[in-house]
Amino acid sequence: MSLNKRYFDMLGAAYDVPNETARFEGFLDAAMAYFFDGAEDGLLAGDVPRHEGDDDTLDTHGQRIGALVDAASRRDASNADRFHAILDVSARNGLVSGNAAAAQLTGRTFPCPFDELPLDPGALSEIRRAMRATTAQAQDRIILANIETGPSRACLALIQRPKDSADLLHVSLSYIDWSPALMTRLGEAFGLTSSETEILEGYLGNLSQKEIARERDRALDTIKGQSKSILRKTGCARMSDVVQLSASIAYLMRQLPEQANPPSAETWVTPKCGLSMLARPGGRELAWYKAGAGEKPVLFIHGYLQGPFFTADMLAGLAGANVHFIAPSRPGFGYASPSRSRADFDKTVVEDAVALVDHLGLSKISLCIHQGGSSHGFRIARALGDRLGDMLVLGGGIPIDEDRHLAHMDRQTRFAAMATRHAPSVMKMVMSVGLPVYRRRGTKAFLKAQYVRSPGDLATLEVPALMKVQAEGLYHAVEQGAEAWLRDGGAAMADWSDDLEAVTAKQTWLQAEDCTIISATDVADHMRGRANVDFHVLEGHGSNILHTATDTICAHLAKLA
Repeated sequence: MSLNKRYFDMLGAAYDVPNETARFEGFLDAAMAYFFDGAEDGLLAGDVPRHEGDDDTLDTHGQRIGALVDAASRRDASNADRFHAILDVSARNGLVSGNAAAAQLTGRTFPCPFDELPLDPGALSEIRRAMRATTAQAQDRIILANIETGPSRACLALIQRPKDSADLLHVSLSYIDWSPALMTRLGEAFGLTSSETEILEGYLGNLSQKEIARERDRALDTIKGQSKSILRKTGCARMSDVVQLSASIAYLMRQLPEQANPPSAETWVTPKCGLSMLARPGGRELAWYKAGAGEKPVLFIHGYLQGPFFTADMLAGLAGANVHFIAPSRPGFGYASPSRSRADFDKTVVEDAVALVDHLGLSKISLCIHQGGSSHGFRIARALGDRLGDMLVLGGGIPIDEDRHLAHMDRQTRFAAMATRHAPSVMKMVMSVGLPVYRRRGTKAFLKAQYVRSPGDLATLEVPALMKVQAEGLYHAVEQGAEAWLRDGGAAMADWSDDLEAVTAKQTWLQAEDCTIISATDVADHMRGRANVDFHVLEGHGSNILHTATDTICAHLAKLA
């Protein structure tokens, strides 16, 4: 397939994503095919170009598509937060349209005739009454409705007439699980007896008084008397008002704790614990973290997706090794200001790190370099000169040879490597389209896609402490958008052989046997025969070596001079 055809296939697949985010994988496949012509052998297609700068046309498409995906994601998120399902009923033609949740709840394909909605007759009658009302008469109304698809389900239905439309009626359906715990809390809120609480539960299940009496094996007069007591205690005139009041309280009880304590792995905000800022020339600021309680400082150069954040086990290990990490964020990561341009990114990384060492008054400092930070770490080591102590390299990278190293890489790493080197605008477009998609899907979905070839790394996502620290690294990488990834990836994919060769300090390399980012064998071959390098391959570890091999890492940190 020609390069031109692959280019337009990729662009067309990208424009499919705003309409259906599930098509993002198809777009990613098309972007992969642009570079590799569909082959899985890791070899570049022979006609792939090399762009020194941006493709302005592709950048424009990427920005447009990214904005469309972001808007669609926000719209979907708003609907998901407010309602379980949304129906739009046209008073003009009697047709109903609905969102995906409505299709799932009702079992209908939209648009469909109003009379085909599987709602109970009472709910259909209430909606018809609202459709006949004039705009001046229209008032928001909450009713109970039964969804009659298989076993009947009682839902709350909010009926609204939009102010800007005389034709449409919004019907929002939300299913509440009236659990025993929730009913107990409602009963306590209203001051109901346990028997009255059970009767209220019947009303919330859209049962009539006769049905409640039959279900509870009580006389109808008993149910009527207790129902009057419920109305008196709640201060309501009608049981429908009690239902609305119960629904409001239920939503408060359900949503407030979730909003106050969002899951740590879903906040998409870079942590600030241990954060300090250092003023830099030109109005820039360097963000850096201190981690650990030991006396001996070690400069930590963070990876690509995994930022300067550590598990409790690692922090305990640092204390045992009498070490603390000084961990700067690279320009554009986390809260560090971006470099002034893409061209001076590498220079800015080095100047920031050296300035931090100067600011802390350190005459000598050892380095711990992690994965995608390898090229930067060796540039910094070279710049430190005589102030450099020993070095510990964790899952380190080497200068990439396209003919030798690509085949081992997982698809995402291979794509990122080649997109950054050959077509930066393709990388920017994938990031612009992909980030809004994965913000909706969640961090675990993103990381699962990264680790699809690594069972060991996938297993770490089921360990809360490991999932949390990986999520924090992801947020650190995307805090300021896609450009930081592009600049950082370009620096890693450049030929930094001179920096690697120039550093003669004592180095210990701990390489993960099962890492899918770069082959441990390839790295071992490249570093073999160097008198200043002590090389180890750690069995049973993958890309998460920083978080899974803490005992071994801390033992070597304790030995740094």
